[in-house]
Amino acid sequence: MPRSNREKSAETRTHIIDAAYRLFIEKGYNATSLRDISHLAGVTVGAVYNHFTTKEDIWVSVIREKHPYHQIIPLMDQVEGDTIEDLVRGAARALVSELLNRPDLFHMMFIEIVEFKAVHVPDLYQAIVPHLAGLNRNVRGKKGRFREIPEPILLRSFIGLFFSYYITGILLKDLPGCATDPSSLDQFVDLYLFGVLDDSDPLRKKKHETTTGLAHP
Repeated sequence: MPRSNREKSAETRTHIIDAAYRLFIEKGYNATSLRDISHLAGVTVGAVYNHFTTKEDIWVSVIREKHPYHQIIPLMDQVEGDTIEDLVRGAARALVSELLNRPDLFHMMFIEIVEFKAVHVPDLYQAIVPHLAGLNRNVRGKKGRFREIPEPILLRSFIGLFFSYYITGILLKDLPGCATDPSSLDQFVDLYLFGVLDDSDPLRKKKHETTTGLAHP
């Protein structure tokens, strides 16, 4: 059965995004021209302009469609456990495991931060957060109890801490103690769950009593 014009148009758009993604990662954003993209995609420059007004429009589509959150979110939705701690540890492992399989993400982040001053990050964050909110819903009925922390802060802290684990693992990979291994990830999870203060620290005890109205065990 012959393909419709809409199907052909969608296929052309996909080829353009795939070609741009590959070139942006290999050559960088500024070094990639629309002619480069059209050549690799197997289309004319005019065809590129039929789908995108500017090269930045192509970049926005690349980061939206190639960002690993599309693979990460389903993995995190499948995390199981009887306690909140189990879910957090499982979600962290799923997140970091997929990030480590996507070294291209580091290059995408570099382009976004350097070339665009991270102007597109808020939109990307807004696209991700509703999905991550499902993780918070999953903890209901599990053993354990969250502190009274606003959900946006809770989700932001989760993304930030384990994203930093990924980034520092790349930047500091050759330094002692900075390897991205299960042991170091578990320590990051402990840090997220319990903080940096020891259970016996007076400041932690005082904070616990202030926020819960209960004496620290």
